[in-house]
Amino acid sequence: MTENESAIEQINLGFNEQEDRLLLKVGLADKTEVAVWISRRVAKQIWAALQQAGSALLPSGTVLSSATGHAALDKHQAVDNFVRDAELQQKIVPLDFQSAYLNDRKARSEQPLLALVCQTVSVGNLPPTMELQCSTGQSVKMAMTGELIQALASMLQLATREANWDLVMTSFVQAGSAPTSKPVLH
Repeated sequence: MTENESAIEQINLGFNEQEDRLLLKVGLADKTEVAVWISRRVAKQIWAALQQAGSALLPSGTVLSSATGHAALDKHQAVDNFVRDAELQQKIVPLDFQSAYLNDRKARSEQPLLALVCQTVSVGNLPPTMELQCSTGQSVKMAMTGELIQALASMLQLATREANWDLVMTSFVQAGSAPTSKPVLH
């Protein structure tokens, strides 16, 4: 890791009514914090990036239904998916959505950064990276593991609902929840 890189320990995403924006706080292992303002437009881009990253983590050859975002399944595939989803939920259980975010971290910037664009970058066989390009010219990059995708997706849904933004955030692709065979596109 370079001096600007650090492992993520905590994430907090909440709505700030006065700013009419979401504030993403990323608590890092080096006891620092990156804070980024997220507009409604960028929130939509983040959702798309999470969808794209989740799809990239699915087994190759999986075809998704355009109507529902889920793979078309027969009974055996559905049972296999149910088992895989249960295993995935067991892996997600360690994620802690109840504890308070620790505010004793040193901020990496005086003011929160303002995200202008969100995109997903994939390089080789590495996990996709979500990149928030900010107004200062800086970028905030996060490797999109299955756990991080699930955590950000959950927080984004809750925060945009609290903001009363009319964003449709459904049909989320869960990494690891699709069948390994090639279903038929509906």
